[in-house]
Amino acid sequence: MSHAPDEPSLTLPPLPPGLSAASSVTQFAQLLAAYACRATHAHGTRVWVVTDGQPLPVAEEGRGLALSDGTLVARALSGGVLTGEGMLAALPFGCGALEFVGADPAALRALLHAAPLLTLAVEGVQAREARRGHGRIAETVEGLMRRLGGSLDLAEVLTVTAQSAALALGFRRAFVALFSELRDGGARTGEVFTHGFTQPFTGGIGVGPVTFETLVQRGEAIRFERGRDHDSPLARGLQELNPETAVIAPLSARGQALGLLYVDTTDPVPATDDDARIVLALAEQAALAIDNARLYGIETRKREAAEALREAGAALAGSLHLSDTLQQVLERAVALFHADAAAVYETQPDGRSISIRSAVGLPSEYMLRVRAKVGVGVTGRAVAQGTRVAARDLTAEDYGGSSRYARQLLANGTYPYRGVVSLPLRVGPTVFGALTLYWTAPLPLDGDDLALAGVFASQAGLAIENARLYEEEQLREREAGALLAVSRVLSERADGSAGPVTNAGPVTDEALHGAVREATLALHAGRGLLALFHEEQGAPGAARPVTRCATYNLHPPHPQELADLAAQLGRGPRPLTRRHTLPVAGSGLIVPLIGAPPEPLGFLYFDDPGPDAPGARTLQFARSLADQVAQTLTREHLLAALEREEARYRQLAEGAHDLIVSTDARGVIEYANPAARTLLEPLTGPLTGADLLTLPTHDTRPALQAAWTDARTRASGSRAEIRIGPYHLEVRLGSVDDGRGMLTVSRDLSELQTLADEIARRGQALEAATSRQSELRSFLTLFTQAQEEERRRISRELHDDTAQVLTATTRRVARLARDLSGEQKARADDILLDLNAAIDGVRRFARNLRPSVLDDLGLLPALEWLATQALTATRLEVSGAERRLSPATELTVFRLAQEALNNVDKHAHAHTAAIRVAFGELPQGGVRVAITDDGRGFTTEQAHAQAQAGHLGLLGLRERVTLAGGTLDVQSAPGEGTTLTFTLPG
Repeated sequence: MSHAPDEPSLTLPPLPPGLSAASSVTQFAQLLAAYACRATHAHGTRVWVVTDGQPLPVAEEGRGLALSDGTLVARALSGGVLTGEGMLAALPFGCGALEFVGADPAALRALLHAAPLLTLAVEGVQAREARRGHGRIAETVEGLMRRLGGSLDLAEVLTVTAQSAALALGFRRAFVALFSELRDGGARTGEVFTHGFTQPFTGGIGVGPVTFETLVQRGEAIRFERGRDHDSPLARGLQELNPETAVIAPLSARGQALGLLYVDTTDPVPATDDDARIVLALAEQAALAIDNARLYGIETRKREAAEALREAGAALAGSLHLSDTLQQVLERAVALFHADAAAVYETQPDGRSISIRSAVGLPSEYMLRVRAKVGVGVTGRAVAQGTRVAARDLTAEDYGGSSRYARQLLANGTYPYRGVVSLPLRVGPTVFGALTLYWTAPLPLDGDDLALAGVFASQAGLAIENARLYEEEQLREREAGALLAVSRVLSERADGSAGPVTNAGPVTDEALHGAVREATLALHAGRGLLALFHEEQGAPGAARPVTRCATYNLHPPHPQELADLAAQLGRGPRPLTRRHTLPVAGSGLIVPLIGAPPEPLGFLYFDDPGPDAPGARTLQFARSLADQVAQTLTREHLLAALEREEARYRQLAEGAHDLIVSTDARGVIEYANPAARTLLEPLTGPLTGADLLTLPTHDTRPALQAAWTDARTRASGSRAEIRIGPYHLEVRLGSVDDGRGMLTVSRDLSELQTLADEIARRGQALEAATSRQSELRSFLTLFTQAQEEERRRISRELHDDTAQVLTATTRRVARLARDLSGEQKARADDILLDLNAAIDGVRRFARNLRPSVLDDLGLLPALEWLATQALTATRLEVSGAERRLSPATELTVFRLAQEALNNVDKHAHAHTAAIRVAFGELPQGGVRVAITDDGRGFTTEQAHAQAQAGHLGLLGLRERVTLAGGTLDVQSAPGEGTTLTFTLPG
């Protein structure tokens, strides 16, 4: 359908009412582009306005505008008519033009009739802009202040300033950046607040000398247009931003350079002098707001810092546990100063090195390998100088590393941190460590922050020292408790009561195990050992063997291991390296137990899987534990010895035939032994409580009184002879307890002779019995020798005569059998079998009587032969240096083993048996033979019953061993087998 060119083809929507009332050409162009794109159903629309004789794009709407290069618009403006080319079309209106992509042609012709209205509207807007002139600046500044609304939030002020500047110029992008570092002839910004940028800024922005001089020193704004300034240094500096047009203005307030305001656009829109004045005015007004917000932020941060310090101080003061205090210090430091890691270093006792006591955020390898030297690196210098040391960028500054590991990381370029601050920890003038903070970025703290960090370090040092003192006191209390616990455990009897255990040695094994357990736990060790030496002192300088051993978490060591540990003893506690510890341990310590008078009682040993050597405090505490154990053992030894002596003296007194009576200083009897009570109480009545001097002594009382008086004054005591009833007594008196008591020992002289006669009679009887026993033993010895000789003779005759005759007969019968046949040959073969059986029996009987292997080869081959002959499966085991014994001893051992194995075959019902021979070491020599079986065993009562029934096997064995000068030990129980052990001299 066609239309006349002078008539519209359709009715368009009315023009927007705000089009003629637009405050700026840019606003007008934005409204017109949106309206034209919608009214013509175009893909895209762009508005061009002639400025300084050149058409420039001001606003656009939609897509597809990349097809345009401005040529069609220039043709439409020069011809003054609607111009089209392909999908593109351009409609001129006064000093501007509308460019379309894919618009409806009918709609374009309809819109052509509105061109005069559009011309009038754009000219009106331009006129209003011209009239307003400088009033635009005031309006823009007023708009900025209205949007800020007196805000003191620095981030909000910076963001609103960037947005206002972009909107005021109709540009696309803007940012505000504050200077973080001012250099000679240049500067660098910190965080950047942007508007319209799609990519964030990182690392700040550098300002060159020329730009810095114009902005900061002269206070002027800079206009940049690519077409005009493309070869300037500023163009190279803005290359990354790639703007078409940009305006940069300085931010300064109260004579201080704060930063810069940057506005740009990627559209080819020029920046006028009015634009530069607007941006400069915005920057001046924004700088005041920024400075106010910055000062407010500083004051706010100071208040927050003071509050944070108060809270940190309260939190640190509320903790008296060192581990909690260290954790609080580190966590508060990281939170207050936004650090990536923090560590508390502690000065070592040598005063030349410091190590990490606790840390947050540091790599594990760093904590393990860093051991700083005082005076080297950031931390080492802070400790040595006692002042704060800060490195803005450790990787670029010549501070070096405080340890070999840190220096290696710095040399390799792999050190994980850049900003480092170390603050000394002190109490008064003494520096005991340092608090070091780490940042992966350059140091972000300013002077105020560093001063705040110093105050925090003072609080932390005081809190750590208080916790150290508290823990030191707690440690002393725990150590004192551990010492008391060790003493209490060692003093306990087996039944739980206090005091020495006389029937099991001075201290029980349970008490020793309890003591080593308490000591191990008190030292925080993994394993513990308490070893006691033999009580008798050997040769000077000779090693004393360990006779008693108690352990905790440790299997009892071998004697050689104990000897090796004892060889490590010194005068006091000693740390042990892995080479000298027991297996599995990584480190340990050993401390001697010294008694009184000074002599070694034993030693304490403790170890741990870790390789760290025990510290000086641990060694000192170990010495205290050893002293406590030694004192307790010495006291218990003395008390036990005293109790044993008291018991021995009481036993002597109770069993003595003499009359023993003790009295107080007045003569009142306090104790009388059984002999005195038995002899005197039938005459005097109860002795306890009676007066010794008033006993019925008849005319001998003056002699007793005189002896009493002499004993009170003479150190050697006195004696007297008195009579009580029919008894004639010799009394010896002695003063005890410095005269507070008297001890009297009386002997009945009338019984003395009777006793002597009885002793002589019993001595004669004993001598006669001993003589008879000696004669009997000699007879048994001779009888045994004769028996063995007869056995040898019979064995030899059986072997040499009878066996030879039977052998010859066998050969004759064999020759005869070869000549016979049939039934006679069968009978001859039967006779030959009987003769061979007889020969074997004779030879076996001869060997049992006296095996030749014993005489020819010795004891061990004979015992091996004996094992093969036993009915029960028997093995021979030998230990020690093998050698020949005397013929008598070898014969005795053989006969004992033979009889024992016969008993096993007959009575034990065993599956296996063993002969174990152990040769003793020379020069004493000797041999121990054990016959063991896994049979049914027996009890002592069963053995007695067998002997009563006539089975004298054990009695015979015991007697034979005794005749040989040895001993026999029998161990047996029902179901557990039997072991007979013979011990004979060499």
